[in-house]
Amino acid sequence: MTIPRLKKHPSHSSSLPQNLRGIFAGSGTLLNHPEMGPHLLSLAHKSKSKSKSISTAVDPSSITLLYLGTPSYDLPDKRLAQTSWYVERGCRVISLDVVETAPATAYMQECVEGADIILVSGGNTSFAMRRWRRLGLDGMMREAA
Repeated sequence: MTIPRLKKHPSHSSSLPQNLRGIFAGSGTLLNHPEMGPHLLSLAHKSKSKSKSISTAVDPSSITLLYLGTPSYDLPDKRLAQTSWYVERGCRVISLDVVETAPATAYMQECVEGADIILVSGGNTSFAMRRWRRLGLDGMMREAA
């Protein structure tokens, strides 16, 4: 059986940015887990300081986390479940809800450019990608990476 290859979307670049760091955990609360949170914060710290050390302590209050709940339809209970650990430690958490309304382009750009971490909920990835493309949010995140 031959598996068909997917066509590349016209807006996809041919390569990922060299400085892109990520933890990809799917839906649920893994990114909010007490053992995972510090690792995620250290990645944000490394990307800002260009430090090679993961063990460098990071002050969570210096971190801005942008939460995109589009794949879970911007549901408040999912947002709370996936961001509470970061809020409790003093991170500034911004939720960019784009399912029901389209925020101003300038506001979306400001949120993406100001984020140290972009945390995307699990859920309907196909829906989220279509919505982000329609709003231009996919390009903003690509540029920020």
